[in-house]
Amino acid sequence: MSSDIMKDFDTIVPPKRLARVAGEEVDVSVFSTRATLKLIDMTDSPEKVRSLEEGKNIQGFVEVVATACQRSNPKITADWLMDNVDMFTLVEFSKFVLEPIVRKLEEMKPAEDPEKNCQ
Repeated sequence: MSSDIMKDFDTIVPPKRLARVAGEEVDVSVFSTRATLKLIDMTDSPEKVRSLEEGKNIQGFVEVVATACQRSNPKITADWLMDNVDMFTLVEFSKFVLEPIVRKLEEMKPAEDPEKNCQ
């Protein structure tokens, strides 16, 4: 009897998420580890989150979105997005790109201790 174990992770396929922005098509079905780590780095403290909410570090935010897009379309860089997409479209596009990973990261956060909230 063989004790070998083979788990095929290539069969784990997320739903297809395609977008077109400024004439370029991009598949953002897979949010790369590199993009995820950049996002985590940008949001790993209340101060960093507040800074983003106040509209600071927009360049870093656009870098995360561009990194997520480059897997399927290397043409899409942060500079390309900032030169070819208006701010309102960029915000909506970014929401679309980030929605699955933000949801997943929220699911992974430890639940707050209810007793802490009562103190």
